[in-house]
Amino acid sequence: MRLRQEVQALPRRLTFLVLLVLALAGFVVLAASYDGSLGDVDTEVARGVASDLPGFLEAIARPFSWLGGWIGLTVLSIAAIAVLVHERSWLDLAFFVTAFLGSQLVASLLKNGFDRPRPDAGSSVPLPDSSSFPSGHATAGAASLGAVAVLLAERLPSPRARAWLWAATVALGVVVGLSRIALGVHYLTDVLAGWCLGLAWLAACLLVREAILARTRSR
Repeated sequence: MRLRQEVQALPRRLTFLVLLVLALAGFVVLAASYDGSLGDVDTEVARGVASDLPGFLEAIARPFSWLGGWIGLTVLSIAAIAVLVHERSWLDLAFFVTAFLGSQLVASLLKNGFDRPRPDAGSSVPLPDSSSFPSGHATAGAASLGAVAVLLAERLPSPRARAWLWAATVALGVVVGLSRIALGVHYLTDVLAGWCLGLAWLAACLLVREAILARTRSR
């Protein structure tokens, strides 16, 4: 029985490991290129958004930016924590808190390390004081929304419901990241790197969670 459980868990672990490696590789490529070959692309996109983006898209971007910021993620985290405490799902609680807080901490440390200035093409909102690379909204959004989706998917009996959940989660994470470009507070590579970093952190948290679950089952 124990061997069978280990074999069944292997595809999940391999998936998380591949996601971790690919996401980290994407982040490294973006970090090495944003000040070089991708710099012109960043500048062109930022200027195009500042001069040509319709006003209604800017208005639509604002609530999604709030959703991926401290306001939206704080509300999401309080709700998730309350449910997990009520269920006494302590491992899931630790997993979510680590994904939520850890992604923000890692993004903040990397921002200080790269110290990239914000776009100067013109922003419709006040520019934050923090550095630009990577996007904290994209990082925390990918990790936190992904963690919630993982926990919800495990509680949904229907494959169709799980498919819709993942589609909605991916769409929401993409829109949150794009909203930061639309508002002129991040470059394109900031957001792409944030998605990579958030996915890498989520994959690392999932690998640790799987290892703990495997040890629990083996007892």
